[in-house]
Amino acid sequence: MATQDHSAYDRLGLVAALVAPLAWGLTGIFIRLLHGLPPMTIVVGRLLVASVALGIVLVFRRPGRTRWSWSSLAMAGYYVLATEAFARAPVVEVTLLVGMAPVLALGIDRLRGRKVPAPQLFGVILAVGGLVAFLLPGATRANRNLSGDLLALGAATASAVYALQLRRMAVSDSPPDPVCLAAIACMVGSIAGAALIGIFGSPTLPAFTAREVETLVLLGALSTALPTAAFSIASARLPTVLTTSFGLSTPLFTALFAGAVLQEWPAPATLPGALITLLGLALVVRSVPPSSKRGTPAEIPRAAA
Repeated sequence: MATQDHSAYDRLGLVAALVAPLAWGLTGIFIRLLHGLPPMTIVVGRLLVASVALGIVLVFRRPGRTRWSWSSLAMAGYYVLATEAFARAPVVEVTLLVGMAPVLALGIDRLRGRKVPAPQLFGVILAVGGLVAFLLPGATRANRNLSGDLLALGAATASAVYALQLRRMAVSDSPPDPVCLAAIACMVGSIAGAALIGIFGSPTLPAFTAREVETLVLLGALSTALPTAAFSIASARLPTVLTTSFGLSTPLFTALFAGAVLQEWPAPATLPGALITLLGLALVVRSVPPSSKRGTPAEIPRAAA
């Protein structure tokens, strides 16, 4: 019987962890092109397109049976909470608070009995500090909105919980199909968003132009389906703090794409923060034991109990 190449799992997990923030970084460009649509309409549309795209992938791939997991609700909640947070609070505030996901993941890990290595903790703190330094030079003064901040923290918590749960399930006797869970999450999110529109939104539906439909499809496929599936794969194969820490690079990719496509380059004062964030991410990656990167249960001494 052929032996499994565990190193391939390591490489796939790391690539998926990088693809997720890279694809999420394109979101701002698509949102800019859809500026005339209500935020919740955009999130419902993107999640509906994403669920269809992932469903098509699953049909051709024919995955094995995947049991239902409440973790899909966490990722669906992430999209809904983050969208509402951006609609209520300044972008910089929301980005920083959503970026707290790796810190929350470390805290949850610690509460569940896992010892957090000092280099890993230092790398996360350094990366978060770099993100603050990267975003603050472009911040503008605005009235603080407590509800928006709380929603952003809720989104960060949902992201951390989703990654933790998928990691726990991956080392169990019946690991789930992460792509299938991502498709379920997108479908649940679109239903929840539509319900919110029905309860709090306008009863009139906006008229979509052909360009808006095209942009919404690209947003759903490239910046929702792809990163959600990649984040799910990374969550199942890598330690949670590593997967969520890669998310701190999303604002860096957003700035790069905005500069290349919209000619909106970040100020030079933000560059040191970007370098600090990358240094912190490098420390987190180096601090994770090789056995943990390969998806073995060794990293979870009591968390799976």
